[in-house]
Amino acid sequence: MKQSLLAPCLLTAAIACASSVQAADIRFNGFASVVAGKTLSEGTSRGRLTGLESDSTYTADSPTEGVYDDDISFKPDTVFGLQISADLGQNLSVTGQFTGSGGEDFDANVAWAYISYDFNEYWNLQAGRQRLPLFFYSDFLDVAYAYHWIRVPQDLPAAFNDTFEGVKFGYTNSNDNWDWRFDLYGGATSSDVQGVDIEMKKILGGVAKISNDWLQLRASYMQTDINSKEVLGLTYRGELQLTDDNPLAYEFAGVAAHATLGNGFLVGEYTVSRVGDPLGPDNDVDGFDNNVGWYVSYGHRFGDFTPHITYSAQVNEYSDELPSLSSTAEDESTTWTLGVRWDFHPSAAFKVEYASRDHNVDNVIENVVGGFGDGNEREVDIVSAGFDIIF
Repeated sequence: MKQSLLAPCLLTAAIACASSVQAADIRFNGFASVVAGKTLSEGTSRGRLTGLESDSTYTADSPTEGVYDDDISFKPDTVFGLQISADLGQNLSVTGQFTGSGGEDFDANVAWAYISYDFNEYWNLQAGRQRLPLFFYSDFLDVAYAYHWIRVPQDLPAAFNDTFEGVKFGYTNSNDNWDWRFDLYGGATSSDVQGVDIEMKKILGGVAKISNDWLQLRASYMQTDINSKEVLGLTYRGELQLTDDNPLAYEFAGVAAHATLGNGFLVGEYTVSRVGDPLGPDNDVDGFDNNVGWYVSYGHRFGDFTPHITYSAQVNEYSDELPSLSSTAEDESTTWTLGVRWDFHPSAAFKVEYASRDHNVDNVIENVVGGFGDGNEREVDIVSAGFDIIF
């Protein structure tokens, strides 16, 4: 994943400032996940033009291109991270997080690097590289110890990038038994996704969270412009290039809830993302790609053991008004996940999971190739096991 120079420079400068302040409180925290897995009962697909068949794979982490196939691999879900935070006093702090994931051959990168300033007990500003707060688990997505799965359900629509460089304003308050927080953020980011350079500009989004001692509710929204010469496996030239003057519109919205029910818990999330039509007027979001993803999961704690079950689904709806293409297409996948978490140590957990995904395609756009073909290319089972550690 391509990284800009902003975050490393910001982190270096902030740490240098911290080292010059005698009273600075510098803390180090780390996390690691070591996971092995392999696919079973793969589906196959046949390219419409090439006629070649291929077995389906399972993408465990889209931003880092961590993918499982029918060979046992430790890379897709394995990640190491170190977080550095410094309290500089007078309501100013700095945070940096370095991660190395198997999907990127464990190359270290600066995942977070931001400065935080508290104006008062209610208002806060963060500036620098931060996590895009799209999903319920976004703030601690890399720290798998913080949730019951080996990985968060992959049927939610994947963002083109999971971080951004910019600013975020936050407001927190409480009333009686309720706490709430509202965030408004903006910025830009760039990444290399499977060899394709993608820029997200004019990012603007917001998050609302409210919680009490047993219930958490969350809603999020983001819109951005996407610039790239290659989208959906097709290369556009001339007036079809996705440039500053001709960007691709992208919208995201999601709601989530988490309820603690005695020794059990129930969590669910529903998200919608829409991508504009690169061949349509103004590249707007009026109907080319409508992606819906959701899941519901229940777990119950029996001492140190937490068995859980999850059902998730993703539906991609495609449409285009060009006469050379069929009008609509629907691509749907559903997944059942069964797993057990064992908290055998205060700072470590062992997890085992089995997931089975079905895939159905209806009325495929026949003139578009890349991800579409005969067969069920996303139908696959996967078994995985591993350790999550915090330190």
